[in-house]
Amino acid sequence: MVDEPSARRVALDFTSAEFAAVLDRLPKSGPVLVMGLIEVDDGRLFNTAAVIEHGVLVGRYRKAHLLRGERAFEAGKESPFFAVRDLRFGINICYDTNFPEAAGTIAASGASLILCLSNNMMPRDKAEIFRERHSSVRGERCRETGLWLISSDVTGERDGRIAWGPTAVLNPEGQVVAHLPLEEPGLLVFDFLA
Repeated sequence: MVDEPSARRVALDFTSAEFAAVLDRLPKSGPVLVMGLIEVDDGRLFNTAAVIEHGVLVGRYRKAHLLRGERAFEAGKESPFFAVRDLRFGINICYDTNFPEAAGTIAASGASLILCLSNNMMPRDKAEIFRERHSSVRGERCRETGLWLISSDVTGERDGRIAWGPTAVLNPEGQVVAHLPLEEPGLLVFDFLA
């Protein structure tokens, strides 16, 4: 969904009835949800992570570092932090984790966790190259900042592209301490003290 016509077809305006209907379907109690989507705001498209608590939008992060193939989107300019009780976190989307300053901004806010939403659906030859690299790059950000990192990624095949994950939890030393097996969808639950 990185070409502009496809992105516009699925984009959601946070002030729209369509987005209100999405929020209405979400639980009004339970965990804070962070979900990726294509956002349209005043005609501009963004690769966005929405932070939702009790069925209410409490904030968003717009991807700051865009790949060449993401020309349909505008880069986000802000790096907000979020709090769930005592847990403070910031968000990076996929390619953002390749830039130390993106994680550094989160660390400077006093956060203890980076949430990394990804959609690494790639042509197979490229996916093979990056299969093991995602966690190592994310681990570098943990070691540099002393933060935990939770990554979520897609898996499966579509239109000649493949995604293997990884969905994982990395500790401040950059070690993967929990993960879903590559190529397998699932739910990863991990308790940690931040």
